[in-house]
Amino acid sequence: MSKAVTLDKSIEVSRAVADVFAYITEFDNIREWDPAVRDASKLTEGSVRVGTEFNIDMKAGFSLRYTVVEIEENSRILMHVTSKVFTAEEEIVFSAQGKASTTVRYIARFTFAAPMRVVTQMYPPMMERVGNSAISGMKAALEDNFAPPTASRSTALADKLVLPGLWKFTRLGYRSGRRKWKPLSASMRGKQVVITGATSGIGLAAANELAAKGAHLTLVARDEARAKKAAASIESSTGCPPITIELCDMASIVDVHALAERLLAAGAPVDVLINNAGALFNPRQVTAEGLEKSFALLLLAPYVLTEKLHPLLQAASGARVVNVLSGGMYSQKIAVDDLQSEQGEYSGAVAYARAKRGLMIMTEEWSSRWAADGIAVNAMHPGWADTPGVEDSLPEFYSMTRKWLRTPAEGADTIVWLAAATEAGQVSGEFWLDREQHPSHIFRRTRETAQERAQLLEALQEYQVQTSPKKPAARKAAAKKSTAKKRARKVA
Repeated sequence: MSKAVTLDKSIEVSRAVADVFAYITEFDNIREWDPAVRDASKLTEGSVRVGTEFNIDMKAGFSLRYTVVEIEENSRILMHVTSKVFTAEEEIVFSAQGKASTTVRYIARFTFAAPMRVVTQMYPPMMERVGNSAISGMKAALEDNFAPPTASRSTALADKLVLPGLWKFTRLGYRSGRRKWKPLSASMRGKQVVITGATSGIGLAAANELAAKGAHLTLVARDEARAKKAAASIESSTGCPPITIELCDMASIVDVHALAERLLAAGAPVDVLINNAGALFNPRQVTAEGLEKSFALLLLAPYVLTEKLHPLLQAASGARVVNVLSGGMYSQKIAVDDLQSEQGEYSGAVAYARAKRGLMIMTEEWSSRWAADGIAVNAMHPGWADTPGVEDSLPEFYSMTRKWLRTPAEGADTIVWLAAATEAGQVSGEFWLDREQHPSHIFRRTRETAQERAQLLEALQEYQVQTSPKKPAARKAAAKKSTAKKRARKVA
């Protein structure tokens, strides 16, 4: 009978035992802290329990199957491991050392098949190095003391040259960027996340991952059946707390006002607001309120919702706002005199890009205005992802680029990182792709002047007042003021 090889390592980290237990027992996180691992996935839905299985792909070219045999909350987990190379029993024991410190003991007993059995017996230091590398990576991940990424000149140059920047939008760009990422062990337990457009695609993928990290989700959707289906899927997949559904057509600003009022009345602090809802419209469409639909959905709706939820963001500790944008904004300047695309020939792609440019401007404005409140406001680009929205609204683009498109989860990763990562909360007012800072402009022609920025802010504020159901007198005055300004511009 072959002799087992045993590793027994311990670390101590300054984290509450519940946080440590939650991160480590979601064992697919091993890809973040064990340098020998190429990739990992959870094979069983729901929270981690007896019978949960994980698949771990090693860089050495073989895979491991982990099965949870025993688990005691915040105390220990025992897993059985099978592979072509060895079998093992791996036990991780968690011991609280006060409220904010935890000792983690990792015990692994390996039984190797020949010829690896001979190699490991002849070179025991090899196993010792493997164990030390893994436990050191675990400690670094749990200490969660990473500096936020800074702007890179090479990245800015690649974006300016266009083609190198476009390559980063593909799944190849995602895979390249991922090699440099730091572990994301921050817990979302007890944090309230409000996310719009989360019933499919990137929004659903982001919601699923945040729920897996323990967040309390409020899904904002216009279709109740789709919202319930998404919530049930997330709850089944992650074992997360019950999900709240808020029905709201984000293209209807009256609906957006009503949503904000309901959330304000409930009074729960909002730790993270994710403005994700979006669509591209061709031909030009007008809402029941007489607003061009791209402007209403992509710029005015997130403006109104974010402005009105400021008290709830302020009430949270270190709140965050994440605005989902598009690389298309690089091609457009904000058209402050034509926010509703009334002039010239209408292009859905241009209207979409201009609205996203406007939301980038608001990202910078909110970041500056709310810095003293400790609110981090950032924008991100998901890259080119294979979602129903892309397939429906850009069929030719989808057909040409399909084999290069990211999965929705890959597109959503930076949303999750901006919402959860400790280091991401230390930066505000930036534009991100694959956890990397990118310039908000790559062409001088897209930069707005200070006057145009002020004009945009004033216009959005006027639209907010005009659409408010609570102040008819203020609406009338704002509408009169807006009409007078339009006339003055025409005369000029």
